[in-house]
Amino acid sequence: MRFTVAIAQSIHALIKANDALSMRFLGRRSTRHEDAAIVFGRLIKQNKVDPKYAQLRPLLTRAVAAKPEYDYKGTEAGQEEAKKWVRDVAKFIESARAILDARAA
Repeated sequence: MRFTVAIAQSIHALIKANDALSMRFLGRRSTRHEDAAIVFGRLIKQNKVDPKYAQLRPLLTRAVAAKPEYDYKGTEAGQEEAKKWVRDVAKFIESARAILDARAA
């Protein structure tokens, strides 16, 4: 169960990092988790986020699709699966920080 919780919380962190980007550059966040990848794509399309970060968008899509499994259904997950989620989400968060820092300069 603890690995399931780790995945669910990492997905929440991913969505919040995406919200930080959309709040900064669009002045609003997505009203539905399902829109997170759309909003991120819009940020790239509007040149608010460098296109080199476009490869992160599929992670948002995958996370939003997986969220109900880990968050609401409590689907069992193993340690390796949890490590992968945490590692992938950490990359997104690091990228979000870099994007925000670059735009602040």
